[in-house]
Amino acid sequence: MKKEYSFTVAIEPCKEGGYFGTCPSIPGCHVQGETYEETLRELKAAIKAMIEDYIEDKEVLPAGEVAFTTVKVAV
Repeated sequence: MKKEYSFTVAIEPCKEGGYFGTCPSIPGCHVQGETYEETLRELKAAIKAMIEDYIEDKEVLPAGEVAFTTVKVAV
């Protein structure tokens, strides 16, 4: 039986074109793609591969809990 995991991801447009995606909970988990959809697809594949590596190496998986908030800064 497969287990489902949830992780917060961030995808942002690159100045030079395309998109950059990252999963803040998993160190080193980031991808680039030409479109938003491609970047999301590649990011899911990268997360899956990294989780499989954690499991294979019998390491504790990252918690997957990241909080984003907004701050106001007066300048």
